[in-house]
Amino acid sequence: MSRGQTWTLEGVAASVLVLGAVVFILQSSIITPLSASTTNQYLEERQQDLATDVLSGAASEGELREALRYWNEQDRVFHGAGETGYTSGAELAARDIRFGDTLRDAFGGRGITYNVYIRSPIPEESPASMPAGAGRYGSERQSLVYQGAPSDSAVSASTHVTLYDDDVLLDSNGDATTARLDTADFYADEAAVGDDTIYTVVEVQIVAWQS
Repeated sequence: MSRGQTWTLEGVAASVLVLGAVVFILQSSIITPLSASTTNQYLEERQQDLATDVLSGAASEGELREALRYWNEQDRVFHGAGETGYTSGAELAARDIRFGDTLRDAFGGRGITYNVYIRSPIPEESPASMPAGAGRYGSERQSLVYQGAPSDSAVSASTHVTLYDDDVLLDSNGDATTARLDTADFYADEAAVGDDTIYTVVEVQIVAWQS
């Protein structure tokens, strides 16, 4: 075999090796189901953190207590809402209820759909380790905001809000009425039976998912 033929065979072999290396690198860089799952998990964790922050901030600013008492006892719905609550935080914000602004600002521009639920405790099953009126929470819940059935990847966050006997309902303008919770036709029954101060402790839950 001549020297020229040897160089040609060596060149072909080198080309095959280089091509094989390129194919291997390209295959390695393809996104696998595992990496997609990791991305989804990251998004879900971010949504849950956001929902937790929304509830924490709204509770500390008194926004939740305001929204919870924005109740029309004659129609047994929140003022201006349907039976399943408001369709968005923006709708609640339009009525000058601050929690609506918080929901709109947090979720509105991020493509996140959400529901806000309120659950009341079962009075006779209140453990001694919990505040008066905070018992086991049943499956029945009142919707404050409802945007549809959650997806399988939905996340949730919740907090508890104490309501007192002398808390009063708000009218459609957000002003205090004379209707005390312990005498009003309220969506949450009195759970702290025998307590002259606390009416109940409700759970406020946000369920969120990517639109």
